Amino acid sequence: MSGFSSFDYFEHVPGTRKTYVLTQTLRWHIGCKGSDWLLAVEAGTVFDISVPWTLEWLQSPHDRRVLLAAAIHDELLKRGHDVAFASAEFRRALLARGCSPPRAWALFTATLIWTAFGRFFRA
Repeated sequence: MSGFSSFDYFEHVPGTRKTYVLTQTLRWHIGCKGSDWLLAVEAGTVFDISVPWTLEWLQSPHDRRVLLAAAIHDELLKRGHDVAFASAEFRRALLARGCSPPRAWALFTATLIWTAFGRFFRA
């Protein structure tokens, strides 16, 4: 089991409904396992998975397999990477955390559409 797949250093932020914080720095190899491009998401980074409440029956915003993928996705967006790139790394992280390939593709598609839609209408 790799360090990422077993990484469990994040916790729910008290007083919030679905916000989490990293308690240690999260490291993720961009593109493929072992690549030279290492993303470090610093301890103290706050994140969540933006699941519309009407769809929480389908995807829990507290699913520990999905939360770290969301942290990577959010960090890449924060650093200026485009939605498609961040969503692709989100899918890779889902697979690394044990999501099935069909579920990872479904969540990738939903994330790509949801994020792109939100950015289009906020611009």
